[in-house]
Amino acid sequence: MANSTASYLAPINNRSMVDIVISRLTDAIINGELKPGDQIPVEPELVRTLGVGRNTVREAVRILVAYGVLEIRRAEGTYVCDGFSPKVLDPMVYGIILQKESAYSELIGLRKVVENGIMQLLLEQRMPEETWKLLHEKCDQLVAYLEADPPNIEKIADADIIFHQELARATNNVAIITIHDTIVELTKASRLKTIEEVFSKGDRQYLIDTHIKLLEKLAGTSMEELYQAINDSYFYWRDVYKKEE
Repeated sequence: MANSTASYLAPINNRSMVDIVISRLTDAIINGELKPGDQIPVEPELVRTLGVGRNTVREAVRILVAYGVLEIRRAEGTYVCDGFSPKVLDPMVYGIILQKESAYSELIGLRKVVENGIMQLLLEQRMPEETWKLLHEKCDQLVAYLEADPPNIEKIADADIIFHQELARATNNVAIITIHDTIVELTKASRLKTIEEVFSKGDRQYLIDTHIKLLEKLAGTSMEELYQAINDSYFYWRDVYKKEE
């Protein structure tokens, strides 16, 4: 159990401040006073040392459990979660969905930041040969669906998602993979519309070229060229979002 003299357990002057209790606990996790897998003090001790009400402590713990920061183990106590939880992303997802006025443009920005970050990490890490082989296999499968007549739009969309998910998985970073998968869920409908838009304009070669170019630039050394390849791949997707705004 954590030391009751730890700095995050200093009394709080303003009572019934759920957000302050949450900040105390999360700050303690960030600075290492509480580590993944640690048990936090029991409720009566938190009430006494923080100088807040029982309901305040319960609400703060409830929120942190809902966010995947803490977990309650029946008959044992409350512990800091050991590892990244997708629940942490829930508030962000709900925020994007509910803020309809700016949702589309913000989602484009979020997707660009995450995918650019993934590409930068992969360029820096220099992926092993087996990862390159898997990525080329997924790209080849996508290209095969794109070249098929008649085209199956849903299969193309699924293959496109699988290709980008493999790029995210190649980072070996659980947080990045989870964030990317969340973005995929939010953008599935628009990805499908983008592919329909491309085919309606007879430009399937655009999708083929942009995915092949991504792998080519990823195998190079220029981050600027790689960013440009990513940006080029958003041409029709941006157009679809402009129509929906």
